[in-house]
Amino acid sequence: MNYFPNGFEEIELIKFIARYQYLKVTDSKYFFSSNRYYRERIRRLIEKKYLRKVKNNLVLAEIGIEYCMLSNFKYNKRNRNVKYLPRLLYLSHLATLYHNSDIVRFKPSFDIKDKQAFTTTSRRFIGIFNINGIEYLTYAITEEHDKKYIKSVIYDIQKEMYYKNIIILVNDISRINIDEFTFGTNQVLVIEDTLENMEKLKYLNSVDWNKILEENYKNKVFLSEYNFCDYTDYNSKYISTFYFLDTEKINRIKYFLRENKNRNIDIICHIKLKKELQKELPTAHYITVYLEEYIEKERIYYA
Repeated sequence: MNYFPNGFEEIELIKFIARYQYLKVTDSKYFFSSNRYYRERIRRLIEKKYLRKVKNNLVLAEIGIEYCMLSNFKYNKRNRNVKYLPRLLYLSHLATLYHNSDIVRFKPSFDIKDKQAFTTTSRRFIGIFNINGIEYLTYAITEEHDKKYIKSVIYDIQKEMYYKNIIILVNDISRINIDEFTFGTNQVLVIEDTLENMEKLKYLNSVDWNKILEENYKNKVFLSEYNFCDYTDYNSKYISTFYFLDTEKINRIKYFLRENKNRNIDIICHIKLKKELQKELPTAHYITVYLEEYIEKERIYYA
């Protein structure tokens, strides 16, 4: 038997677990180009004592820890606190979705260096997404979290002084009160935590909005200097685009419409998002498009 890891994919898997401490067995498939045989490869790594199973999760075994130390891989000693395990598993799952992405980078909360500004005990954020070079402080509200926890997330964001772009991942978007999640920052993106949306997150800043505008407006429109819309003709057209629900943008539009009774705004969004937006902005004029048709998915960005 070859007692070394079998190729780059297995090494990346071991390196990942060294950093995140845990990996769901079902998430290990994201590390292999062929999903057909990944369970067999995991079984062999367990036989070689690189990994071992703890219930439905993979952790490093004796040889795995020694291998990481000798290879100078970043290694975090496994946290055995049962109360902290759901958070670690959530971080691990989220990171697996983007571990080989050239567009999205995820830095978990435990990797933040400035312990005076961020601590996993006093702050609720789970990490930082870097998407096309733009950083988003990220929070998660899962089904295990109650209203008290949601209030603590609100308080946490109110204290934030540095990051102006926020992502809230939530198991059920109806749990979020839009008016409570406005802080006067740039963006607060509320995203229902589904695999479909996690895939869409990769292309957050890749939509060809100019092409959409050209197809829907006969007269030329321009990037707006106003804070409540993205484009305008500086006459009577005010146009706002939504890829995900953005509570800050919604709040700015509400204020504009409240102060300008004789004005309205065009909202361009995916057909699936229209229903949620109409709850907050019922009088707006909606243009729905399939945004997937306006995304260049092969484009690679370098930060």
